[in-house]
Order: sequence, then structure tokens, then C-alpha cells
Amino acid sequence: MNNHEKILKRIKKSAISYLARYEVSEFQFKNTMIRKLSNFENELSEQHKIEIVEKIKKEMTASGYINDKRFAEMKSRSIRRQGGSSRLIYAKLKEKGVADNIIQYSLDKVDEGNENAEIIAAVKFMKKKNMGAFHKNKDSDIDIYLLKQKWFGVLSRRGFSLSIVNKVLNIPDIENADFIMEDNI
Repeated sequence: MNNHEKILKRIKKSAISYLARYEVSEFQFKNTMIRKLSNFENELSEQHKIEIVEKIKKEMTASGYINDKRFAEMKSRSIRRQGGSSRLIYAKLKEKGVADNIIQYSLDKVDEGNENAEIIAAVKFMKKKNMGAFHKNKDSDIDIYLLKQKWFGVLSRRGFSLSIVNKVLNIPDIENADFIMEDNI
């Protein structure tokens, strides 16, 4: 067994170990394996490293260990469950190197025709962060206008649109908010 075969065997073992622990996109896999290969063997040229990683990536994709659609759907579900907007999901998946059409497919699959998915996600996020109708200190001397401005900023940075933010911040009480979330179940 020559040095090239040893390197290939070692990086393949590392790839399988990595994929057994994490669900990743092709882009993430490629970057991680190039980094690991650089740690293993610094004498290889960058082009040779990329060729080795591409060969392993094709093998792992053909075996079904790497699947961008599956990864995007899983990540979209996770972010939606935590109260993430479509914009946030899009940004996170784009950061992981997932193609636009796969991102749109995963959003459609996760929302499955639910036109209130954004509102439900915003309410879930508000509940998690004790904002709006879920705010605990209703009797305190806190200026509600300043508090709403703060919540508005938090929800906007989370990727929710102006209309969604206005709708969820104007929910009068917890019962109405819970009713909106039950629509998702």
C-alpha cells in the first residue's frame, strides 16, 4: 500500500466517522474534509487535495450519506420549530452552501401549504423569549412603548416582515396566541 492509498483510506475513515455524527451539506462536507486532509498531510498540493475530497464526496453522495435535500429539510424543520422565519431559514441554508431551488423545496415541504407558517413561527419565538402576550411583568413600571420597540427590533432581526411583526405584537392575550400556535399542530 503506497502513501496515496494510505491517505485515501484514512480520509475515507474520517469522512464516514464525520457523517455518522452529523447531517451536512455537500459544501460543508467538502470544506471539512479539505481541512482534515490538510491536517493529515501537508505535502499534497491543493489541487490534489480537492481531487481526493471530490472523489470521496461523490462516493458518499452516491451511497446516500450526503443529501442536500434531506439536510435542508431537516435544518428547515429545526429552525421553524424554534420560531425561525423563512428569511432566517434561507440565510442559514445559503450559508451552508445549499442551492436556492433546494431551499425553496425544503420550505414548501416544511410548511406544507400552511399559509400561517410565518405567524406561527413568530408566535413560537415570542413565547420562547417571553415577548408580547407572553411577557411576564405586565404590572411593572416599564414603558410598554419602549418595550414594543425592543420586541419589534428582535423580531425584525429574526427575519420577520413588518406586517407579521405588527400582527403578532398586537395579539391581545396568551389564549389568542396559543390558539394561533394550535393551528400548526
